[in-house]
Amino acid sequence: MSGIAEFRKYLPARISDAVSLLPQGISQTASELRLRAGMPASVTVGERNLLFDTSGRACGGANALRATRAELLECVSKLTRGSLYSCENAVSMGYIPLPEGGRAGVCGRAKVSAGRVECFSEITSVNLRVHRFVPDFAAPLAEYYRENGVCGAVVFSPPARGKTTFLRSAAYMLSCGEGIPRRRVGIADEREEIVTPETRLGIADALIGSPKGEAIELLTRTMSPEIIICDEIGESECESVLAAQNSGVSLIASAHAGSVRELLSRRGIKRLIDNGVFGVGVMLGAGYTAEITELEA
Repeated sequence: MSGIAEFRKYLPARISDAVSLLPQGISQTASELRLRAGMPASVTVGERNLLFDTSGRACGGANALRATRAELLECVSKLTRGSLYSCENAVSMGYIPLPEGGRAGVCGRAKVSAGRVECFSEITSVNLRVHRFVPDFAAPLAEYYRENGVCGAVVFSPPARGKTTFLRSAAYMLSCGEGIPRRRVGIADEREEIVTPETRLGIADALIGSPKGEAIELLTRTMSPEIIICDEIGESECESVLAAQNSGVSLIASAHAGSVRELLSRRGIKRLIDNGVFGVGVMLGAGYTAEITELEA
């Protein structure tokens, strides 16, 4: 697995040097590197958020490395290959897609028009999320499908438990025939973080950068997928999902929830379960583990 060292090419020299000095155990297992203008930088390792100094040593807030505004702008410039304008649509949704897959989250001072974020007049935080590929993460779902047949699945957990990593694995395993006969998979990759070189090894078709609702409709209409995979599903996509369901396409999507009870409290998800879209829930745990739970309408 790769670690946060892969992000050094996007970092100003002072910060890159500090990251290079982090202990290997932290560098290789961290899931996020966060820079904040004038505030402590941090790395996320499991459930821990660690601060570090310019020598790569763990420390308290007083001695923590802090990115200057100029350094943060330099990082954004490197992430956008010197053209923030070319990433304007993605940035308005809070992220910058990375060429190698994955994304960097951004936030700051937003300009709002008609109730929607139009752009950021100032970016004050960057969250570099490590892109991971864990081939057999979705093995429990593939095994369930092999024994019970394919059905819709909602993958859920609190933030930073690997939902997108699970979706990548599912796209790979199901389209490549790993543990189950090959399936035609459509990937609705709105945020440009599901598709990887590995997912392209199977019989998967991807629609990248399009809003999920439109992507689900288009994939269903033009690519005749057996399974569609997408990230976080919301109420705005319900109609498109229900239409796809009526076409016999199974959906695998993710949602933020810490338990089945929390999952069922989400109105859009509950509606989809009640309409038979999701037959199972996949609850993610620590260490890339997954537990299958059958959901009742």
